[in-house]
Amino acid sequence: MNRLCIYMTYNKNHKIQEYIAYALRALKQCCTDIYFVCNYMQTPDGLEYVQPYVERIYYHENIGYDSGAYKDVLFDFIGWDKVYEYDELILTNDSYWGFFFPVEDYFAQMASVECDFWGMTGQAAGEFTNPLYQFEAHVHSYFLVFRKEVLHSEAFKKFWERFKYPVSFREAVVKFEIQINVCLRSCGFKGASLMDLWNIALEWNVNPYYQYPYELIAEHNFPILKKKALLIRNPGFPSALKAVRYLKEKKLYPTEWMEEIIENQFYLPKFGERESNSLNEFYHRYSKIYIYGNGVCGKNLAVYFEYKGWRFEHFLVTKPSDSDAMSIDQVNIESTAGIIISVLNPQAAEEIASEIGEKCSEERLFFISQCKAIQLPI
Repeated sequence: MNRLCIYMTYNKNHKIQEYIAYALRALKQCCTDIYFVCNYMQTPDGLEYVQPYVERIYYHENIGYDSGAYKDVLFDFIGWDKVYEYDELILTNDSYWGFFFPVEDYFAQMASVECDFWGMTGQAAGEFTNPLYQFEAHVHSYFLVFRKEVLHSEAFKKFWERFKYPVSFREAVVKFEIQINVCLRSCGFKGASLMDLWNIALEWNVNPYYQYPYELIAEHNFPILKKKALLIRNPGFPSALKAVRYLKEKKLYPTEWMEEIIENQFYLPKFGERESNSLNEFYHRYSKIYIYGNGVCGKNLAVYFEYKGWRFEHFLVTKPSDSDAMSIDQVNIESTAGIIISVLNPQAAEEIASEIGEKCSEERLFFISQCKAIQLPI
C-alpha cells in the first residue's frame, strides 16, 4: 500500500519530545512516506528523534490547531498532485502515547472492514454545553485513515478548500472532527473505527478513550492512550491510571513519559520556575490534608492519593449530601493542616476560599483550578 502520513506536533517550548519517535518508528512500518509538521516556526531541540523516520519536516505558524496544519501541508507544502500519487492518507498528531502493539496489525484487521475512512475510536451522538451544540456519531480525528476513494474524491479536496482555521479547541473539534465526518457521509462514504472490530456499544455522550482506556487496552489490545486521559479532571482518570500500571507491568511501553504528565499536571508557578509536581511539595508541607469537594475531581484526587501512597483526613463540603464528606463547620482545621480545593471553576474556588475564611488561611490552600495543565479543554 502506497500510504502517506502527515504527523502534526505542537509543544509550548518548541521541543520535539522523545515519545513522538516511538510513534513514528511504528508508523514507518506501514507508511511509504511520513511528512512531519511542527506548529511553530523553528525547533531548537529534538530533531534527532524524528529525522530517521520522516521524509520532510515542515514548520508552520501555530494557527488552526492540527487541522490548520493539515490544510497547509496538503495545499502549500506537498500539493495535491503529489498527494494523489498515494493510495491512502493518515492524518495524526501528538495527542497520544503509543503504539503498544504493532500498528500494521490494525491496518490488516481494518482491511476486512467495509469502509472508506477509519480511525482508532468513534463516539456516539452527544452534546457540548456552554454553548449547547449537539453532534452526531462520528469517528475521532486524532488518527484518521482515508482510503483511495475518499482521498481522490472531489468532496475531500473541497472540504479542505472551504475549511477555515478554527480559533478555539471547541471550534477545532466541530469544524474538523465532526464536520469531516458529516461531509464524507453526506457524499456516501462510510466511516468506521477499531471499536467496530470489537462490537463495543457506544453510549450517548460518552467518549470511550477518556472514560474507559484501561478496558480498551487490557481487553482489546487498543494501541494508544490519550494524554489528556491522565488529567485529574477526566471522569475516566481512574481507568487511565490503571492503564498506566498495566502497561508498566506488562512492559508494553516506557511509562515514565506518562508518569511525568501525571505528576506535572499539578504544577503551580508560585512553587518555583521549574515545571514539577507542586502538589507533592504542598502535601509534605502539612501534617494533615483535607480535600474540599467530592465531585469528579475530588474523587479522582483520592485515587491519585492512593496511587502515591498518600492519605487525607476527609472530604469537606459546605453542605454534606452523602457519608463521604463532612461539613467544613464540623471540622477543626489545625494550624498545621492544608486544604486542597478540588473545584475546577476558578470563581467557584475563590468563593469556597472565602467561605473557609478564618478556619484556614489562604497560604494553606491549594487550588486545583490554578494548575494550567488541568485547565486544558478535554
